[in-house]
Amino acid sequence: MIISASYKTDIPTFYGEWFMNRLRAGFCKMVNPYNRRVIRVPLTPETVDGIVFWTKNIGPFLPHLAEVKRRGFPFILQHTINAYPRVLEQAVVNAPRAVEHLRQVADSFGPRGCVWRYDTIINSSLTPREFHIETFSRLAKSLEGATDEAVISFAHLYRKTLRNMQQAATEHAFTWSDPPDEWKRTLATELAP
Repeated sequence: MIISASYKTDIPTFYGEWFMNRLRAGFCKMVNPYNRRVIRVPLTPETVDGIVFWTKNIGPFLPHLAEVKRRGFPFILQHTINAYPRVLEQAVVNAPRAVEHLRQVADSFGPRGCVWRYDTIINSSLTPREFHIETFSRLAKSLEGATDEAVISFAHLYRKTLRNMQQAATEHAFTWSDPPDEWKRTLATELAP
């Protein structure tokens, strides 16, 4: 079993102590999203093949990673760093600090355990094509040697995402769009080495 911690909320940033308490206890409980039943999930080295940590700020969880490893849990860090303007990401740690944190993880546990996520790509007047090309290149250089994998993704415009983007655009006077697939393909090609 692989534990995804967690794609829906940033456990390493906000709930690290809770997560470590669950590892120490050897289980957690979760609600099955289909039938709403509470199930007990074993968290032991015998039942867990690995843990994937998804985060935009591994800093608060850095002191716990050695214990995770010592307890016998292999892990991979999926760390989003995209250096967006504060208007788009107000509560995210700044990119230089995030890069420093990812480098610390790579230095302690090896670069194969670190995945850099440049996502979600948003096309806006604050983050046009040129912004992404320049920022991706700059971040890639600063992360060289700390990871050998970069993942990109484009915004999926769900109802909540649309509402939030419209609200932010109105409040901060910027424009944005969901570009056509060809724009996305071309940008992806330009970001590849």
